[in-house]
Amino acid sequence: MYKAVILSTLLYGAETWTVYQKQARKLNHFHLSSLLRILKLSWQDRIPDPEVLEKTGLLSIYTQLKQLQLHWSGHLVRMDDERIPKRLFYGEVVMGSRRQGS
Repeated sequence: MYKAVILSTLLYGAETWTVYQKQARKLNHFHLSSLLRILKLSWQDRIPDPEVLEKTGLLSIYTQLKQLQLHWSGHLVRMDDERIPKRLFYGEVVMGSRRQGS
């Protein structure tokens, strides 16, 4: 249930995010504190993060983010060169009529 509802909502569109360290830490904190609640444990029980992940059979948020981003990168590499997402990724957008400073 957690994986289907919470994680899918939490990581919606994450394959295209630019995730900074602070944001990743906040996501990871939410993930681990939610898992502790599901296991009916408290942070005062001092269970290490890898043990919590092992008990639940889930990956860390950091690993999940990397997997999603690698999956999207694979799609980008296989895309036709004229597709907008690929052109944006490689910075090849040269069309438009707006003058500089306007």
